[in-house]
Amino acid sequence: MALTDRDIWRAFRHHSRTFSLAARLLPSDVQLPVATLYLFCRRVDTVADERVLEVGPDAALQELDAIETDLRAALDGTPPDEPLWTRLADVHARFGLLTPPLFDLLEGARWDLTARPITREADLLRYSDLVGGCVGAMMLPFLVPDRDDVARLEAPARELGIAMQITNILRDVGEDARVLGRSYLPADALAAHGFARAPLAPSPAYARLLETLMTLAEVRFTRGLAAVEALPSASRHGIASAGRMYREILNEIRAADYDNLTRRAVVPLGRKAQLLITDDYEQRKATLLAARAQALQPS
Repeated sequence: MALTDRDIWRAFRHHSRTFSLAARLLPSDVQLPVATLYLFCRRVDTVADERVLEVGPDAALQELDAIETDLRAALDGTPPDEPLWTRLADVHARFGLLTPPLFDLLEGARWDLTARPITREADLLRYSDLVGGCVGAMMLPFLVPDRDDVARLEAPARELGIAMQITNILRDVGEDARVLGRSYLPADALAAHGFARAPLAPSPAYARLLETLMTLAEVRFTRGLAAVEALPSASRHGIASAGRMYREILNEIRAADYDNLTRRAVVPLGRKAQLLITDDYEQRKATLLAARAQALQPS
């Protein structure tokens, strides 16, 4: 059965409301290719996060190997007779996708399926580059036509993707633990804040831990968003908006009193719309931090 444009966009919007909203701000001729690439990423994520619960890690690794085989065939112009791969082959023929980032994503999924631990900050950054930074790099052929510009912008594009991935991790701490039995918080950071053996729970110490990791993301958001000015004008607003909307998840965690264990931070649509117009992240952050400091003052 053919995969229609409507099918692609419906799946894109279902799985990522924020990214699909930002993609609508990109030039019209790249919107569906971006959505198609997202479906490839979703295929890989599904094996690592959902199929593993049904078939176990060994069988999931085999499914990942099969995806890699199909991906190589699609990139070679001989895709399997399946809608995703034929569409992806067409996108590659038209735009010349960067292939290493596609395989980075597979390596990141293998990290999950082999339960490789996150022991240090460097591990968190490496993992986030494999599964998030790669997506930033994947996007570049849709945004800049010159291959020299693609190479020059890959580092900041990866920084923005890393920032988004760390943000996703901080949003999903409770869900990852309950559903998948995973923790992406570095073990040394947990120990430094008193959580080497104690269970995680919202507290001033836990808030400090999260702020430490939020800073990792914020530094990379700053670097990535600064490079948006180097993009063609038609692409700047969409990419900047995606970065702003994702970064705002950090403020939603703050607004929830750092409870990412029983709650999943979501940026309301109205707030997203506001961020499309003005970048007031730092002002809201300052307001939230000041309100928390006042609430913690002895009465």
